[in-house]
Amino acid sequence: MVVIVWWRCSAPTLPATLASLHGLGADPARRAPTSVFTAFEPVLLQAVVTVAFPALTLVLLRARPDLDAARPAGSARRYRVYLRGMARLSLLGAACVNFSLFIAALRLWEVFALGTAAAVLPLAALVLGPLAWEWRAGQGGHRLPRLPGEEKEDSGLVQRDDDRHWHLAGTVYANRHDPGVVLHARFGQSWTLNLGHPVAWAVVAGLAALVLLALTGIIDLPERHGLF
Repeated sequence: MVVIVWWRCSAPTLPATLASLHGLGADPARRAPTSVFTAFEPVLLQAVVTVAFPALTLVLLRARPDLDAARPAGSARRYRVYLRGMARLSLLGAACVNFSLFIAALRLWEVFALGTAAAVLPLAALVLGPLAWEWRAGQGGHRLPRLPGEEKEDSGLVQRDDDRHWHLAGTVYANRHDPGVVLHARFGQSWTLNLGHPVAWAVVAGLAALVLLALTGIIDLPERHGLF
């Protein structure tokens, strides 16, 4: 609504055409008629990012924790620290993407003739930040320092990662008796779906339907452009 009101007030002062936005760059040689979408495409993308990243963060925070059965209290504390770090990095990632889109908007609106590198540079934090945190914290936070007394914690249980529920070299998880929908993957800094849960199959079915509709031409996916 704010964008529409601003558009109606400022439309007479905008040029008849604007440079086409390609990734994070604007191509002055290819121009499109000025409209709400062409003028505010970066702003609309920022709105999507602002909603999507926190939503993804909430999903990850509700994922099944990766705990050590032998040391449940200590591993739970370290996992919470790990998740807090991931949540902060997710919000930082949203800020980096939005800042890159802001620079792209300045180029689109011909306010500043900044190079594409200026728009791509903030995205480096989006990649390097999680890698640095994973290196320091380890998968699920297992490298984080233990508090005094946690080394002596012993529940009497033995940690066992049941291979029966992991398939395709440990990349696919399916356990009908596990109530969790999202859980930390066995490898790397990522999460995966529990394909034994009906909600996970609903997500997979939705994605498959989207791909099928796109392949059959019923819906058109956005045109793909590079960052430059």
